[in-house]
This record gives sequence, C-alpha cells and structure tokens, in this order.
Amino acid sequence: MATNDADRYIASVMPRFALPCAAIALLAMFGGGAVRAEIPYGWFSPELRRVAAERESLSRKLESQPQVLDPQYTERLGYHSGFSNSADTVEWFEMDLHRDEALDAVVLVPATSNAGSSATPGYGFPVRFRVEISGSADHADRTVIADHTSADFPNPEGLPVYLPCPGRHARFVRLTATRLFREGDRALLALGEMILLQGQRNLAWRIGRADFTYSRTMGVLPMWGLSNLVDGHSVLGPPEGPSPSPTLGYSSRKVSLLKEPHPAPRWVQVDLGAEMPVDEVRLFPAHPPEYAHRPGYGFPPGIKVELSNDPEFSDPVEMTAFRDGSGAVQREPVNPGDNFVAFTAHDETARYVRVTATKLFDSGPVMVFALAEMQVWSGDRNAALGRPVTASDSVEQGGWSTAALVDGFTSRANILDWPAWLAGLSQRREAQQQLAILEARQTELLARLRLIAWWLVAALIATALLALLGFNLRQRRARQHEMEALRQRISQDLHDEIGSSLGSITFISDDALALTTDEAMRHELGEIRETAQQALDSMRDIVRLAQNGTYGHGDLTAHLREIAGRMLRGIPHTWHGEEDAAGRAFDRLSMAVHRDLVLMFKEALHNLARHAQATQADLTLAQDAGTLSLTIQDNGRGFDSAAKHTGAGMGLTNLQRRAARHGGRVEITSAPSQGTTVRICFPAS
Repeated sequence: MATNDADRYIASVMPRFALPCAAIALLAMFGGGAVRAEIPYGWFSPELRRVAAERESLSRKLESQPQVLDPQYTERLGYHSGFSNSADTVEWFEMDLHRDEALDAVVLVPATSNAGSSATPGYGFPVRFRVEISGSADHADRTVIADHTSADFPNPEGLPVYLPCPGRHARFVRLTATRLFREGDRALLALGEMILLQGQRNLAWRIGRADFTYSRTMGVLPMWGLSNLVDGHSVLGPPEGPSPSPTLGYSSRKVSLLKEPHPAPRWVQVDLGAEMPVDEVRLFPAHPPEYAHRPGYGFPPGIKVELSNDPEFSDPVEMTAFRDGSGAVQREPVNPGDNFVAFTAHDETARYVRVTATKLFDSGPVMVFALAEMQVWSGDRNAALGRPVTASDSVEQGGWSTAALVDGFTSRANILDWPAWLAGLSQRREAQQQLAILEARQTELLARLRLIAWWLVAALIATALLALLGFNLRQRRARQHEMEALRQRISQDLHDEIGSSLGSITFISDDALALTTDEAMRHELGEIRETAQQALDSMRDIVRLAQNGTYGHGDLTAHLREIAGRMLRGIPHTWHGEEDAAGRAFDRLSMAVHRDLVLMFKEALHNLARHAQATQADLTLAQDAGTLSLTIQDNGRGFDSAAKHTGAGMGLTNLQRRAARHGGRVEITSAPSQGTTVRICFPAS
C-alpha cells in the first residue's frame, strides 16, 4: 500500500475506536471512589506500604490517648505580647519561683483569640521558640530544655506541648520566641497557660504578676495579662476520662432572694481522717445535663478555702488562689467554665478542709452553690477521695449528694491523673501532626501512582489500538495482494487471449490485403486491420495500467512517450522536460492520476492526429509553483475556442471532468490557422 493510502486508511479507522478508548480511559480515571479504593497500589510501592503501616500504628496509638474535649472559652485567655510588624521580632517572658525547685516538665498550653466560638485555636503560639531554665539570677547555669528555633514548630491548636525535664532544678523559667505567630499584617506572641509540674503540683500557681519579667505585654484585663498564664484557665478543660459519671456532685439548696435576701454564706467541708500536709485543693465546677450550654454551673463568684484541725474552724488558715496584678489574693475570680480551680498552701497541715461560698451562683430566679468534685492533694495523693463530707445544707437526690463531691468523677466523667493526662494530650498532638504528614505523603504517593496507572492504561489502550490497526492493515494488505493477483491474472489473460486474437486479425488482414486486388475489398480490409490495431494498442495501454500498482521509476514518462510515438506516427513531434525534475515529479503521481492522465493524453493526441492536420507537435512536461503540467501544442488548422463545437464538445468535457476529479484543470487555447494548445494541470502533491 502506498504511504498516502495507508495514512488515509488510518485516519478513516481512528474514529471507530476513539469513542470506546476514551470511554475506557474516563472510566479508569473518574470511576467510583470504591473502585479506586480497592486498587492495591501498595503492591507496587514499598514506601506506600510503609506509610500505611505507620498510619495504622499511629491510629492505634491515638485510640489509647486521652480524648480531646470541646475547647473551653473563659474571660481569662492568657498572656499576649505587643504587636509587631515583623514575625522575626524576639519576644520573651520569664517566671521567678523565688527558690530552687525540682521540675518534672514544663507544659505550654495554647491560647485562643477573643472571638468567641469562632476563636482561632493555637492563637499566638510561637512559630519558633526555646524554653530555658536556670538556678541563678545571672543565668550562668542556663539550660535549654526545648529548642525549636531552627525550624517552624507545627501549631498545636488546642492541645498542650509537654516538655519533660525530669530531675532538673530551676528557679527561673524563660520562654523566648524567635519567630512570632502572624495574624494578617501583624505578628505577636500569645500563650494560654504555662504549667511547671512537680509531681502532681503546678508550681506556677503560686506565682503572681510581680514574679514575671518580660519583653512587652498587652495587658487588657481580664482577657490578657501575665497573671493569666498561671490562673488555671485554659482551652483544655478538666482531665476527664472515658467512663461516664454516675453522679453530678455537690449542690446546696436553691434559694430565692425573695424569700432569703442574704443566702450566703454556704459551705461544704471534708474530713481527711488525720492531720496531714496539704499542698493543693482543686475544685471542679459542676456541669449538669440540664445546663449543658452553661459550664461552671454553681461555681460561686465569691469563694474561700480554709484549713483547720478543728471541725468548727475556730482557727482557720486561708489558702491562696491565683493572684491579680497587684499580688493580692483574687477573691472573686471569673467563672472558670469546666477548668478546675486550684488553691495552694504554704507548708500547712490540717485535718479538715472547708470551701465557703461568700457569694452564690446566680441561676436565674434562684441562687445556688455547687461543685462537681473536690480534691485535697497531700504530696502525690488525693487525700479527700472517699472521705466523709459535711455541708451547711445539701441536695441529696437526682445525682447530687455530699458523697458525690469526693467520688473521683466530674459531672460528666471520671477524673484522670492530671500530669499523665497532659503528657497524653501532648502525645496525641504529636501523633496527629505525624499522621497529617503521613496522610499528605500518602496522598502524594497515591497521586503519583494513579498518574503512572493512568499512563499505563493509556499505553495499554494505545498498544491495543495499534495492534488492532496493524491487524486491519495486514488484512487490508492481504486483500490488496489478492486483488493485485487477480488484476495481474486478468491482465495476463487479456494479453494472452484477446491480444493474440487481435494480433491474429491484424495478420489475417495483412494476408488478405496481399491476395486481393479489389479496391473496395482492400479498403474494407484496411479498416478492419486499422481497427484491430487500435484495439490492440488500447488493450496494451489498459493492461499496462493494470499491471503497474506503483509508479515512481520512470514508468509514466516512458509510457507517455510510447503512446505519443504510436499515435503520432507520421507527425513529427518533440518532447521537452521529460528528463528534468518535471519528469521525475510526474513519475511520482498516484495510480489514479496516472490512469486519468494517460486517458486524457490519448484523447488529446487522438484529436490532434484526426482533426488538426498538423505537421509538427511539441510535448512538454513542466513543474511550476506546486503545479505539474503536460502541454500538447500543434501547428495545425486550429479552431475557434470561444465557439461551441458539437463534435469535440464531449471530448473536451471529458477532459475537464477527469482533471477536476484530481483537483486539476484543462486549458485549451486555439484560433483558426494558428494551431491548438492543450495544457493539462495537476497539483504536484
């Protein structure tokens, strides 16, 4: 098959397969998610299998970590530096414990902005920072317990950052931010809480504002202030576990101000059973289901915690809560939400601990005093757990009771070990951040593998398409070979049978002409001989066309020269350009053009020999500006080319029709007594 024919065949076959192939590709690329999920990409990527195994391990680890509670929002948000135009501004603050203390860990609790329920988690948390401790005022023995100044630290959002330092002793603790949190076009440092753990104690609770030094602060009380770093108010809430609480806690009777204008004070106390050191008292606010959207239910706006060895509290010692900016005891704290509130003692011993509400909680039309749990820490033991409780008055129904104040449950769940809970939340944060990195890596690997898969699918489709095209081309070539063989057999039969018969007629006519003297008979026999010879020549031309399936080896110009020599016998003629580039260009014409050109050439020569009465003819092959032309020019009698010629009209019409079939044209120029020029033009390609 010729190259152009093969190209045309492929172009005709392609649309048949384009639609099904496109459908297969679209199904592969955009098929259902379930289908894509079932593709075992891990078979082809060891890294993807490793990432999947690490994700599975982290997911199991997360199941064993403390659950994250809803973020707590209180009026005391934490510490806030001044704003800066550059995130690389250095901001810092430092705590002074006033004496050397052993530390187990430093815990950084993120803050939220003051935007209510749409507050930004992890607001103001430093992007790069370090935490240092030292035992002397000149900081000569400074020790870095955490250094994240060389790379950005992932924002912890609503979870703590637990920095262990077991066995370290320190008086001063400093946080230095070397790259600040950015909010729009301004930068800042903010922190909700800094916890200094020593066993079960938070040493930071005994620090007041006067115990801080700092670079800058934006004191907007009660929301932002240095003392808010150590007030126990944070986004974390209480250390609750997974076990639902069977009780709600302790509650006094609800009092109407109309019936009792001065309902305070109300008190509740626990008997520890023996005199012992008391380090901290922690009070957990109540949160009953009927007040689901009101945390801190019953927590009194006026409160004091006292220690005594006398059940009547004739000689009480008052404990210290967090202190305000002046360093005085803060007796009217803002509602802590679900966060527990801690009161600290200073080397005190006692058997009885009493909590007195000097002002009651306003619950609409009534006033009440309620707590979910009370813990009394002596060393690393909650000495109040399960001990007897007495109260000025109490509700003993519906989940409320004095015993529920020391049962180890908040109003919602069991209470966990606080330091372990903080460490677990920090590990959850690290696991979640690592899981996010692994998920991003898995997404990247899957995208890459899917891209490879789509390319493989495309390659398979292309291979199948090419194989199908190849099969069809082989089939078509085989059929063409069969047709070529049939054409050759027909041509051979025409040459052998019809040609020999026509040749016999010519020989018989010659013999008859030699034997007869009758002029009429000789004329008839000459006509028979001439007709037979013309038929034999035409048959030879047809056979020659049929037997040549491919041109390009000088065959066409030779064929045209042979035809001219045969049809212009007795008329001198000259060829021009047949040996030039034009002749070679004519030899490259397709078989269909070749056939029509030969027939048109014979038609033109027939008219010349029969009607022109010419004594000279010039035949020219030319190539010009992408056009191939064959010109037949004679010096015969000519005719008026502008007039209608009924005799030659059909021949001229046939010439035009055959030329137009291949995008060509025929130009005929003639005038009486000035000869005729026929120019046949075809595109060069």
